[in-house]
Amino acid sequence: MAGSDSLKLDFTTLDVFSATRFLGNQLAVVFVPAALRQRVNQETKQRIAREFNLSETVFLHTLDDEPNSSVTTREINIFTIEEELPFAGHPTIGTACLVRHHLGWSHVDTLLTQAGPIHLESLPGGRGVRAAIPQSVHVYPQTLGSVLEGASAADPISVSLNNGLSTDPEIRAAELAAPVVRLVKGMTFILVQLPSLEHLAKTSSVKRIDFSHFSSSLGLGEGFVARYYYVPTADSVAANGSRSFEIRTRMLELGFEDPATGAAACTLASYLTISTKADGGAHFEITQGVEMGRKSDIVLDTVAESAESGEVKIKELYLGGTAVVVMNGISGEVPEEPVVSRKTGTVFEKRLILKYIEENGKEPGTDEELDADDLLPLKTSRVVRPRPPNFTSLPSLLKAFQDEWDALVLEAYNTREQLARTREELATALYQHDAAVRVIARLTKERDEAREALSKVTVAPSAGVPTNGDAMAVDNESLPEALVGHVHELQQQLMKGRKKRPIPQGWASTDEVAALQQIAYTDLTVSQASSLDVESGYAAIGGLDGNADIYSIEASKVERSLNIGEPVTATVWTGSKVIFATSKGNVKVFDSGNETASFQAHAGAVTGLSIHPGGRILASVGVDKSIAFYDLETMERVSRTYTDAALTTCAFHPDGNLFGAGTQGGDIKIFKTDTGEQAESFPLGAPVQALVFSENGFWFAAAGKGQSTVTIFDLRKSGAAAQVKELQTGDAQSLAWDYTGQYLATAGATGVTVQLYLKSSKSWSEPLRTALPSAAIRWGAEAKSLVTVSKEGVVSVLGAKE
Repeated sequence: MAGSDSLKLDFTTLDVFSATRFLGNQLAVVFVPAALRQRVNQETKQRIAREFNLSETVFLHTLDDEPNSSVTTREINIFTIEEELPFAGHPTIGTACLVRHHLGWSHVDTLLTQAGPIHLESLPGGRGVRAAIPQSVHVYPQTLGSVLEGASAADPISVSLNNGLSTDPEIRAAELAAPVVRLVKGMTFILVQLPSLEHLAKTSSVKRIDFSHFSSSLGLGEGFVARYYYVPTADSVAANGSRSFEIRTRMLELGFEDPATGAAACTLASYLTISTKADGGAHFEITQGVEMGRKSDIVLDTVAESAESGEVKIKELYLGGTAVVVMNGISGEVPEEPVVSRKTGTVFEKRLILKYIEENGKEPGTDEELDADDLLPLKTSRVVRPRPPNFTSLPSLLKAFQDEWDALVLEAYNTREQLARTREELATALYQHDAAVRVIARLTKERDEAREALSKVTVAPSAGVPTNGDAMAVDNESLPEALVGHVHELQQQLMKGRKKRPIPQGWASTDEVAALQQIAYTDLTVSQASSLDVESGYAAIGGLDGNADIYSIEASKVERSLNIGEPVTATVWTGSKVIFATSKGNVKVFDSGNETASFQAHAGAVTGLSIHPGGRILASVGVDKSIAFYDLETMERVSRTYTDAALTTCAFHPDGNLFGAGTQGGDIKIFKTDTGEQAESFPLGAPVQALVFSENGFWFAAAGKGQSTVTIFDLRKSGAAAQVKELQTGDAQSLAWDYTGQYLATAGATGVTVQLYLKSSKSWSEPLRTALPSAAIRWGAEAKSLVTVSKEGVVSVLGAKE
């Protein structure tokens, strides 16, 4: 490998804690010759580690006259993609196997690390090593739960923890109660014991915890901190009193999963020895990486002793495992088919240099262009490689064959054992899946029956009222007389002004819209974002995790976080009021960060919210087939309308006299705002997931689930004839029309588009399309920006690049 200054270093990659390639944990070992030690500084090592992009990369400092049997120690540095570590388990075992077995430097018995010297010895059979790990084990009294209890909701500690902890209640509880244990200075793990292997399989690394915010609160100081999840699968005590553990683990931190973590395994073994008071020590067999398809087998032994106080302390700690070489970088071996460069006189292996020229077109280590015609073959006798020393006698050969046979038999046994365990887990999973499917089917049937019964509900008259034997059907409720007058008066004002309304001065031109690009993005505390609305330079974002963020568009940061307490399904903003709908049938009103009102008018999830143009009336729709109107001045529900289908989304007409609602059955129903009577129905053909009216007063746009188009409807026509245009936008989960009715923005999993309608030519065009996945979208001021949010909780602003 070479850097920009022609620095060349050999390297080898291995799979550690496995005797089989493509299992275990990947490791790169970069050889640093003594002559290059000053040039390979910390910055260079960190850049190389990022280039490999593995969990760890080792830099092995070699001597000028290798193999030098008079020096039995070698120095190593261990780097992650972010920092240098004082110690890590799989780099230590991998480097030890490489040095003692693959390079044949059996005289090397010590690796020098930042944590101290590590003594090495070969395991029986010569296929692995055991390392004496330096340790200063300490169990901290604090836990994540105690830190969270002492912090306010807006504290960066609380934000970081709530954002990074699991959403599963049982896993989250285990994380908050887990002990915090230090192995050596700068290397600390939070040991999370889970109830079962099913919980272990459900853990995820969606978001990391920034432990730098509160490492001082835990008393850790600086260094590496991570979570290590484990489930004990066996615990036995032998006749001589020795104790053995079998454990399944997962390491999830830094935004990825580690197939094998020797340092964490050492920490866990030390903690279990102490907590179970295994006086004398214990033996541990830890299996990691199964869930990600890179099974790793880690063996540990602890030696412990009891203090006068009765506390067990770790005296010695041994980490064992195997490693297999996967590939090597270009090395200094004698070429089998040598060729020489006409330009520099350098000798290369023909096979390797032709491959390099094909990929780079230059000579290695220079900027000189080189092609195959610049290579001259060297006429030499065939190089016969010397046989390794351990294959020069019959006893050595027999021992090698016996070791290989033992390894094959052991591998076959482990494979059969893993197969049997996998079959058991698969049978359990299939049984649980079948049971879950049956339960879901039953609950779905009961839910549909309840919805059907609710849509046909009737109310018996009060006692003393003649009925003639008939029940009275529930009628739709009209708005109160005062609000009816408000709706009619506002309609006349808006209709009169709309026809002559010019495009405001300074409004975004087509070229400005076409030039929109991502100028800012921010990770929110909200996960699983579901809805978005914009007001006066701020955006309100709700999430299915029950939280909401108030985001400053200008400052590109979260100004405030709100705890809604229930999964948020829709969000609207009017004046100082931010309103959220939830999956539990509630509509909650927040003002200045405090909840001021809550309505529960739906028997099921609320699926849509909309504000009347006058700002006084709020509408909500739900899966219970009902529409509810609320007066935001008196904070009361003022009317309700029932339909014959579950409702999915809604919107007020820009004049306020009509109200549209999308249905699960694929129709858009138009209602009169004042009486609640249905005025028209338009077929879309798929469950409606987005609906928005144009400011021109006679168009509206709708998008269906599973469709790749947005359909434009004309209110002046009826039925299928009202479909005047289909726009090829890709998946559209959210729609937003600008104030002038020119620009229609769409957002979905396939990205963001802007559709332009030119009234002068009566034609549509697409000035903007980006591949930014989004769950919701809104226009900014003067249509010169767009605000979007992804399902993962990342808010993005599209604007003009300064």
